[in-house]
Amino acid sequence: MTRIKIIGPKTERASLVETLHSLKLFHLVDHKKTEELDIGTPETSAEEIAALLLKVRALYASLKNKTYAEAKEKIFSFEDVKQKVTKIAEAETALLEKKKQTEKIIGEKKELIVQLELLAALEINTDAAQPYKSLASFVGTVAQKENIEKEVRENAKEALVRIAHTKEGTVVAVFVPKKHEAVITRILESHGFKQQAWKEFPQRIASPKEAAQKEEVSVHLLEKDLGHRETELQKHEIQYGAYIIAVEKWLQKEAEKAEAPVRFAETKYSFMIEGWVSAKEYETLKAALEETAEKKVHIEVLGVKKTDKVPIIMDNLFFVKPFEFFMNLYTLPSYKEMDPSFLMFFSFPFFFGLMLGDVGYGIVTFLLFTILWWKMPRARNLLTAMMLSAIISIFFGFMFGEYFGFEHVSEQTGGWMVNNWHLPLHQQLLDNGELVYSFPRLMSRMESEMTIMGSTMPSILIIGAIIGFIHVNLGLFLGFINEVVSHGFKHAFFAKISWYILELGIACAALGGLGLIPLSWIIGFGIIILAAVMLFVGEGIQGLVEIPGIMTNILSYLRLGAVGLSSVGLAVVINENLALPFMEKGGAYVVVAVLILIVGHLINIALGVIGPFLHSMRLHYVEFFSKFYKGGGVRFVAFGEEKESE
Repeated sequence: MTRIKIIGPKTERASLVETLHSLKLFHLVDHKKTEELDIGTPETSAEEIAALLLKVRALYASLKNKTYAEAKEKIFSFEDVKQKVTKIAEAETALLEKKKQTEKIIGEKKELIVQLELLAALEINTDAAQPYKSLASFVGTVAQKENIEKEVRENAKEALVRIAHTKEGTVVAVFVPKKHEAVITRILESHGFKQQAWKEFPQRIASPKEAAQKEEVSVHLLEKDLGHRETELQKHEIQYGAYIIAVEKWLQKEAEKAEAPVRFAETKYSFMIEGWVSAKEYETLKAALEETAEKKVHIEVLGVKKTDKVPIIMDNLFFVKPFEFFMNLYTLPSYKEMDPSFLMFFSFPFFFGLMLGDVGYGIVTFLLFTILWWKMPRARNLLTAMMLSAIISIFFGFMFGEYFGFEHVSEQTGGWMVNNWHLPLHQQLLDNGELVYSFPRLMSRMESEMTIMGSTMPSILIIGAIIGFIHVNLGLFLGFINEVVSHGFKHAFFAKISWYILELGIACAALGGLGLIPLSWIIGFGIIILAAVMLFVGEGIQGLVEIPGIMTNILSYLRLGAVGLSSVGLAVVINENLALPFMEKGGAYVVVAVLILIVGHLINIALGVIGPFLHSMRLHYVEFFSKFYKGGGVRFVAFGEEKESE
């Protein structure tokens, strides 16, 4: 990567910006204002472009379909675009206004229909909605209708009471002299009364039922009209959707070019740009700029300072590309660091597959990730990585002989599968004396055990610790290489090789103390002291503080086995403790058993995806990367390059 400075007269600024934008080779570094050099001012067209872009983005946001192929027509000039966009926006505004007015009228009429139906159900006319001088009127809904009429008449014998049932609930109408208003209010409130809010009726309606029917006909016609409005809007979108998408992209580029000078240094008559270009593209960039400005431009190669944040280009093979997602999620490698994406390509699917490790679960998750891959284009990097992880899960599922948590089937089922499908199942006698057919496997996660120094442990946990030892030490080796490149061999030796010496000392002290090797534990302790001194020289106090962490980092990989054991344990509970008892009862209980299996395994699959995903990331980000990776890199973003979503 080459750091360069471009200096030229302001008269050539626009043409040079155009060239830089079209080449897409230059990573622009923003200028910070100094006493000598101010920041530049945008082009005079920037404000007008921004205003039009805002209008176009509003049109874009209103598109229901944002996947139209871009319009093929050439965009000739800003004025042409401005006129056409204004015309499109005005037409859309008019259509939307008509639609909005129709919706408003429909809403008002539907509200009126509800009120008319209420009056019709109570067999009263619109006079009930008008205020009276001598009468208090109560018309609305109640939550409890029991004894309303009785209680009202006990307190106001001359009261008029109507009760009816509608789709809105139980409605009542009570008319009493004003003197009884307070007591009737309390009675109705005790029954959950809610007063109807009346609209002003323009005229007296003697028959609310007939009026409601007429309004329903009117609403039906208006809804048909609303459908026509929707069709007109759809036609409008189909006609101009592709154009809007193309214009939005074009204006975004024009805005970027017009506003670019605010990232430059500037004097009264000249400007200066700093940035980065790939070393192999430097001559191409230089020749193009000199041709554009007719040699009236000065291009200077600058030295790279230690404080410079050199932008990076992640250049990985196509099958590693998806795993760049995990680096973007964490932090990008700095300029002189190695890119761990290639390592993630191997270890992330391996860890995920080891933890999930079930043929059935692997197939289901692979199908799920494949469907999501088609449905979610922006997440394809992550989903491609997860599809590979699901395939590795299937591989480990065959190794462990696990199929939706089943490691074996009954004698009857197994015999049928062997005779009809010719599957390589083998007979096995369980501890309870039951004869079953087991699926072929290299090892059983639930049953396989190892004895170490007199203690028996599940083999899968021991395998996790061994993987941890290898993975952590690989990280230390990579850290050694990074330190050699960055700070030289001496610093790398004390900062990283000392960890290997520390591990050797711990091993000698432990094995010597147990009498497993012909060495005194004191020798091992001496090696530990030597390693601690080396660490202090290489990494200072921080190195000494991190000494206990090396063992916890390695033991943290026990989760590779523990997460898998919990998953298969839950699957066994679902199969044998929850579903099997119902299955054995037969009949309708089989349906219950099937439902338990489906729901239970769906939950376990969800946990089986979330757990391995998070634990695998944690092992990389915390235990592995801490040994060699610092990150903090800046992505090379070429001026003029379209921004891509992850």
